[in-house]
Amino acid sequence: MYLLLSGEGATDIGVCNAALSYCDADMFSAGPMALVVDKLVEKTLGYDFSHIDTERVTYVSESYLAEHKSKPLKKSMTLPGKKRSTETKYYYENARALAIKAKSLSDEKEDHVVAVLFRDSDGTASAGRGDWDKKRESMLRGFEAENFHFGIPMIPKPKSEAWLLCATKDNPYQHCSLLENESGNDRVENSLKSQLSDSLKGDASLANLIALVQTDMINISRISMPSFDAFVEKLSEIVTLVK
Repeated sequence: MYLLLSGEGATDIGVCNAALSYCDADMFSAGPMALVVDKLVEKTLGYDFSHIDTERVTYVSESYLAEHKSKPLKKSMTLPGKKRSTETKYYYENARALAIKAKSLSDEKEDHVVAVLFRDSDGTASAGRGDWDKKRESMLRGFEAENFHFGIPMIPKPKSEAWLLCATKDNPYQHCSLLENESGNDRVENSLKSQLSDSLKGDASLANLIALVQTDMINISRISMPSFDAFVEKLSEIVTLVK
């Protein structure tokens, strides 16, 4: 099994070195969410095997997927009489482009490729892109449109800071579903970003977040909230299918 990851930047899935939009593991700097993926894959496999450490990972950026956007299909994937909204189109096209890359990579590696598409669901980066349910469904439809069966939507609600804050807040891992009602906008008072920083005594640096996930100080097995649970369930389903 091989992993294909796509995210929004260094603080979530990670980035390619040298400002590349596409890279294999040797040029990939993994972020906290990539480590979450890696650890959950290990847990599902049932044995220690880091796809990041063994360099069985390829990363493609948001800009890469935009540049390699597929041509519209002749047959619409929307329901009769309904037009796909701008947000639906964005997530749908991202998923289609990632699926096409995954199938090409699978031929190259001669192995199953599991693709994880990370996008925050709220905040300034994705303002106006609709509801969480619609976003997730858009991704699933995009994977389906390319007849790709190993695609996983990774969509925090409202953003990845909420998942991490579940583990670092007072009374960690308790009532974390309430965090999904918070604004994803970093500019609001008491934003999730500022709450995460406060919970870590001011050190919500990328290096510290990576270390906390790597060392299991953030125990991802104890995080439970609807958006995270949906991601874990889909990942477990697909990894179990291909392992």
